[in-house]
Amino acid sequence: MKKLYFIIGILLINIQLSYSQTYSDKWAFGIGATYPRFFSVSGTDFSGNENYGGYFSVEYFFNEQVSLRLLNNYLRMESNYTRVPGAQIQSHFINQFSSNIDVLYEFLPCRSVSPYLLFGGGLTFFKNENSYNPDLDDDFLGYQANFGIGVRWGLSESFALKTEAVYHTASNNKIDGNDRFNENSKGVFGGNGDTYGRFDLGLLWYFSKGELSDLCDKCPEGIREIYYRDSIIIREPYEVIKYQKDTVKVKEPVLFNVHFDFDRYSLRPESYPILDQAVKTLNEFNDVQVIISGHTDSYGSDEYNEKLSQKRVEEVYNYLVSKGVTPNRISKNWFGEKQPLRSNDNDINRAFNRRVEIKISE
Repeated sequence: MKKLYFIIGILLINIQLSYSQTYSDKWAFGIGATYPRFFSVSGTDFSGNENYGGYFSVEYFFNEQVSLRLLNNYLRMESNYTRVPGAQIQSHFINQFSSNIDVLYEFLPCRSVSPYLLFGGGLTFFKNENSYNPDLDDDFLGYQANFGIGVRWGLSESFALKTEAVYHTASNNKIDGNDRFNENSKGVFGGNGDTYGRFDLGLLWYFSKGELSDLCDKCPEGIREIYYRDSIIIREPYEVIKYQKDTVKVKEPVLFNVHFDFDRYSLRPESYPILDQAVKTLNEFNDVQVIISGHTDSYGSDEYNEKLSQKRVEEVYNYLVSKGVTPNRISKNWFGEKQPLRSNDNDINRAFNRRVEIKISE
């Protein structure tokens, strides 16, 4: 009877354990460093090397692929010039603050690495130093058009790296300190506005998430373990209890289940909350014995997979013991690829099979 209460306790505590790497909508905060550089400037000027900057951004994802971003940045750029041929090279500097609104479209939102396109515009405030035209050593307001490409590199459910290259066309010919007229071949629109580019490297934090993604979740409803949603491993004990409540017979339902990347035995980030809950439950029911069993998919030889499943078991065992579970309450075994949950005929099924199960010991 106590085992039944043990399982029910797990279900009541763990029913909220769900994970997903993709959401239908979310908010993100970004911060990072920038390398800017002049491209098309006035004919007497050329780009210099003292270029640096930084940015922060707030981004809202309307769905898995389309987002709207507000990005504020500071840039310092150098352009060089000579007043007459052969004269000493002089340097002009610009300090610019801009606020940009861009629309982003991701091509592979369900992958951990996703390229994207962006377009938009922004307002600029800049100040020139040591300009070719001394009258331009002043403060100015302007606006600009933005076009760019980038890649998001997913690190976890809440963080991603961002690499991005953006091409800007300014509304004026002043940002290089030289407002020379009739240079109507610069920028995307072939006008007289100066252009520059920037390369960003930064970190994104997804601080607010909406509903779990239906676009990226290809598993049937209720079988979403590969994305850590409505885990069938949590559901199975419920069904056992439901149909065997009168007889109080439980046939080793799986109480906790953690999964592994291909050919790996290190714990995934989403495994820690599951194992922490296992520790909490085992400490609450301190006379219950458990069995840890390790499994793999079908790739690799039988001998290799048996050793890999053993390493996965040891990883889970060591974590439980390090958190205070008494070692003599835990039995260990490993089966390699011999006990699959599903046939190993596709990526999703193989992901189900790469697992360590924690069961009640009879």
